[in-house]
Amino acid sequence: MTLLFRKRYVEQILSGEKTATRRASRPMVKVGGTYRIRLNFFEYIEDQILVERLYEQRLGDITESDATKEGATSLDEFREQWAELYGPWDGDRKVWVVEFSHLPP
Repeated sequence: MTLLFRKRYVEQILSGEKTATRRASRPMVKVGGTYRIRLNFFEYIEDQILVERLYEQRLGDITESDATKEGATSLDEFREQWAELYGPWDGDRKVWVVEFSHLPP
């Protein structure tokens, strides 16, 4: 199994800046599972992530600390990134949170 990330986020994962990802739909991962990092449909890297938590959250409940785990410098920056990927910010929208740690090859 894999999780798809944009290249800029992969760099943050590898450096330890990004330890969480929020997804619009439930990702096909389980707590305790290890997953390859996918850059696109055909390209993977050797590194993996270990899923430590998986839970639902309202976008409106995201804190500055949550935004930092996402690799953003602020909640406002995370909101901009979310809108770029998924469309307008809706504080009532439920999303899935995957918290993970990086596993080098």
